[in-house]
Amino acid sequence: MEERVSGDVPESVRRPEYLQGLYLSYLLAGFTLGLLPLVRRLAGRAGVQTGPFVVLPVNAGVHALVRRFQRADGRTPRQRSVAGWFLVTWQLGAPVLASVPPGLVVMRGRSPLWGYLLNVIVGVSLDVLVRRRGRRRRSARP
Repeated sequence: MEERVSGDVPESVRRPEYLQGLYLSYLLAGFTLGLLPLVRRLAGRAGVQTGPFVVLPVNAGVHALVRRFQRADGRTPRQRSVAGWFLVTWQLGAPVLASVPPGLVVMRGRSPLWGYLLNVIVGVSLDVLVRRRGRRRRSARP
């Protein structure tokens, strides 16, 4: 069995950049998404905060831009490293900042613990999207 180098993945099998960014955004925001309903409940607030979910597509776009910047010709290793740290900081900080605006609260009369149901729905739909896209790309291979 031959070993493959990590960069030796055929283009038809790789995930598209925006799906990688969306998936990474969801994974890095998991801490915020997991704690937010509990914090809202302990603070005595009602409703489900949707801000972190709204910011996921924005984070995917930021991920794609930073990755494009890192791969551009003429970038030094330090510039690539700084861009990577910016990406991680952005991915961790944006969901926290998006959880502040009260205008993004839905189901105002309900318990904030309904946010866990929203988290599961978003997570499952994201997994289905990624798997369907991957299956479509694999079947398109010659």
